[in-house]
Amino acid sequence: MQNRRNYYRILHVQPGAPAEIIRMSYRTLMRRLKMHPDLGGDHWNAALINEAFATLNNAEKRAAYDLAMASLFNRQRNPPEAEPPAPRLLTAGGSESRPVERHSCPFCGTLHSAREASKPDAVCVYCDSALFPASKVIGGDLSRRVLIRTRRVLPITFFLYWPQKDAFAGTTEDISISGTCFTTELEMVPGERPRIECEFCSAVGTVRHCRRQSNDPASLWYVGVEFITVLIKQTRGTFLSTNV
Repeated sequence: MQNRRNYYRILHVQPGAPAEIIRMSYRTLMRRLKMHPDLGGDHWNAALINEAFATLNNAEKRAAYDLAMASLFNRQRNPPEAEPPAPRLLTAGGSESRPVERHSCPFCGTLHSAREASKPDAVCVYCDSALFPASKVIGGDLSRRVLIRTRRVLPITFFLYWPQKDAFAGTTEDISISGTCFTTELEMVPGERPRIECEFCSAVGTVRHCRRQSNDPASLWYVGVEFITVLIKQTRGTFLSTNV
């Protein structure tokens, strides 16, 4: 159990993901991202993905796996030699210190302390994704400067899992600190969670809709993404207004 693989991370889904999201992510990895050996993918990586899917797509196997992983996590946090628990530490003011609150990266799932994720420029140590919640950007320091959804053409790159060797490309139609709409050659599925990079921001979001630009089968896909976390690279100029 010490080397137990993280099947959720392998399939790029959250631990609480429903079965349909797990199946969607599996299809994305094996077909659209061409990780299946028949499509040019690596046999070892494909075997890992199949192993993860075989477990998480089966309710009984998934429950047993979750139980085993929870048990391992508890043993790592509370080793036998650490028992009985040490007295709680006191802060300088004399109050008891609280257990460290953990937040997971919305893209790769890596755990970070809430303190780390509370900084506007915080990024994941594993995948370099933004950690600061987009909702706090909207309601926090920028609350006096309303960022409107602005029509602006910007080239973007985006990833669907990590590590991903080559990024996908797209072009924004509009963008704000709460989300973006962009066009791309890749069909995306509502619920997918891409990591997006452009000159304005770095963000992780959820796909809300995806449709063809026209009835032409060769036309680009029009994708709407709502940001979950965001790191603002530009805070002045075209996007931000000083009007409340």
